[in-house]
Amino acid sequence: MSTLGMVQLLYASLALVMGGLGLSLRPQDFRALRYHGRSVALALVVQMALMPLIALGLISLFHLSGLVAVGILLLAATPGSISANLFSHLFGGNVAFNIALTGLNTFLCALTLPLIGTWALGHFAGERRLVPILLYNAVPTVGLVVVPVILGMAIAWKAPRVAAQVNKPVKILSAAVVIVFSVAAIAKEWVALAAGFGDIGAAILSFNLASVAVSYGLARASGVAQRETITITFQVSVHNAIQAIYVALAVLNEPLAALPSAVYSISMNLFALAFGLLFARGRARRELGSPLLG
Repeated sequence: MSTLGMVQLLYASLALVMGGLGLSLRPQDFRALRYHGRSVALALVVQMALMPLIALGLISLFHLSGLVAVGILLLAATPGSISANLFSHLFGGNVAFNIALTGLNTFLCALTLPLIGTWALGHFAGERRLVPILLYNAVPTVGLVVVPVILGMAIAWKAPRVAAQVNKPVKILSAAVVIVFSVAAIAKEWVALAAGFGDIGAAILSFNLASVAVSYGLARASGVAQRETITITFQVSVHNAIQAIYVALAVLNEPLAALPSAVYSISMNLFALAFGLLFARGRARRELGSPLLG
């Protein structure tokens, strides 16, 4: 199967998972979002301002230049991926909050990514080219999240008993989607990824680690509630690498600029899973210890 075919199959699977995820949501979950203004602002500032700055710091630290540096900044300028909603669902985040963040972040980044990409091309590659605004790319991404969720919520409204029965199988399916596609992507692109990892692997892994640590640390320091902290962490640390690859290949016609996002597309799922499992383990320990503490 081609890379494009795998991406299309992944999106179809994610749409199915998002529909199942909608079975556990209610309209009041979205109405409650009006109380999360500070959390929304924090997530957007970290995603759209701090991540590009961190990317610049890593470019300097690892002495990267040219189109590779452009590619890392393109990656840092992308919004959170659809997969972030899936991870929130698996590990106890606020899914309604995550869906709203994905939609808002996707449209805002469609406006800021061209600015960052155009500057990066001039600064690191000496190219005076404009990266166009690609709002039409944002619409399908949001549609893959919103439409299936609305359908799932409609089913839950009409058949609440069915929705309750399939909630656990949907979580199992969600985990399977992440694992299967991560393994498949690694196997398919192993040669290319192994070659590229030698050049930029340390920078991409550092970007992964910084994304998780900064988003989680700032959310905790700001007093954000636990569920929203989980959500912000996944939203910031699971970037839409496919969008960065699309810009690099289809818009700029620069395969080298796509390399950082290709490596990241594998490592981001591994880091997200590790964070989710560590957080779940810590929460389980706290719950087991709470009766003794009380």
